[in-house]
Amino acid sequence: MASSYCCSRLLLQSQSSRLMLRFSPFLATPPTPSSLSFSSNCHVSSSAQATLQQQHEQQPLPQSSQLVALEYADLNLSYNLDLGHVRIRQHVNPLSSSFSVPAQVPDWNHAFADPTLPLMVDIGCGSGRFLMWLAKRTPKERNFLGLEIRERIVKRAESWAKDLALDNILFLFANATISFKQLVESYPGPLVLVSVLY
Repeated sequence: MASSYCCSRLLLQSQSSRLMLRFSPFLATPPTPSSLSFSSNCHVSSSAQATLQQQHEQQPLPQSSQLVALEYADLNLSYNLDLGHVRIRQHVNPLSSSFSVPAQVPDWNHAFADPTLPLMVDIGCGSGRFLMWLAKRTPKERNFLGLEIRERIVKRAESWAKDLALDNILFLFANATISFKQLVESYPGPLVLVSVLY
């Protein structure tokens, strides 16, 4: 029984690692089939290992939209938000006069549970799923600030962050070219990472 459980688990791990790790934003290069690892506490014959690696290589690659859905599936985000009619432009002109007003610096003590934690800023955070995914995994280690120039997307991200009860993330409607410096300089903790349009 333990042996079949172990083999089933390995098969699931090999299938999910292909989907999740191969295209993960945290890997510089995709894993090779030989990088499939087998737990040392269960015996898997070399023929079973070869079969698993063959299945791993023969499966068709998932589409980009499927990978995104898999990557963020554990967030359980609701897409039934009451934000009224939401027509969102894919691109806006950051040089437009309507985006030339600096964002108001938030009260960092109100924005984060611990405003002295290291800060990661994502410029062009879009819907914020990447930051929420990180914030959920590192609740007491780091704060996350998402800057987005499309206000309706920021409202959706704020709603999702509130639903997830994340106290280490903040989304701001801001033109980063105008507001980034004042926001970062006013933050009481250290700035450790900036990602741009990731």
